[in-house]
Amino acid sequence: MTTLSTFSDELADAISRSTSTIVALPSGRLTLSGVYWRPDIVVTTVDVRRCRGEIMLMTPDGEAKPASLVGADPGTDIAVLRVDPTDSPMPELADLNALRLGHLVLALGRSDGGNAIAGCGILASLGGAWQSWTGGHIDRLIRPDIRPFPGFAGSLLLDTQGRALGINTTHSRGREVITIPATTVERVVDQMLQGGRVTRGYLGVGLQPIEFNPQLKQSLNLGQDIGVLIVSVETDSPAERGGVLIGDILLTLEGSAISSVQALRLQLRPERVGQPITARMIRGGQLIELTLTVGER
Repeated sequence: MTTLSTFSDELADAISRSTSTIVALPSGRLTLSGVYWRPDIVVTTVDVRRCRGEIMLMTPDGEAKPASLVGADPGTDIAVLRVDPTDSPMPELADLNALRLGHLVLALGRSDGGNAIAGCGILASLGGAWQSWTGGHIDRLIRPDIRPFPGFAGSLLLDTQGRALGINTTHSRGREVITIPATTVERVVDQMLQGGRVTRGYLGVGLQPIEFNPQLKQSLNLGQDIGVLIVSVETDSPAERGGVLIGDILLTLEGSAISSVQALRLQLRPERVGQPITARMIRGGQLIELTLTVGER
């Protein structure tokens, strides 16, 4: 039977195995951590752009080294830095599908002085894909109940085996903690290395949610209460090229109900850029379907 002391030792071991992946990013009044995601790549939050002059990081050995900014994506709050390659092991990524509400998790970062610093809590909230407050597509909602510490932004969230769940950040002036999942971080790193930015899909329409009256719902046999009215169409946009008109009412994209701008953005994931999608709409009181090719913003 595992004793409390044994369990405590196991948590300490899990943290110890990951400290070699954590760097400090001294930046004046702001304390940031970073994570060796690949041998020559460190990920942190977009706050790193506030560093004045050359970006310097402090390695786990306490050595100061320069880093260059590959790119920063405010939508996901992830910045990618290129650094001198390290021989340290990279984080082992956890299976996010195995997460359960209430699981114990660990946060690991570094203070401005380079000392490792850790926190512990439970998973307070879990969910599916969501749209960030800055417009980024986040693969999963992961919200740990951990009190932020100096260096929390850019720190690593670990499971009790020391496997990486994602990169920690805060919003609402540091009052709310959120973890950007490892799968999202992987996607952002790949896109940054390929083109220096994150690809986002768009159609080029302005939307206004509207509620259907009972008569319209019954006459068209609609299975939803709300759609979005097309109030503007950008010139030469994917929407215009696909035949969308001002006054159309968008019901679904690829079978998913669209009742808000956020719902639309969730359907315009980066992997859909250049791909055709089916839009079900109301035009002149009749149901129609259009095939639209997702553009890149």
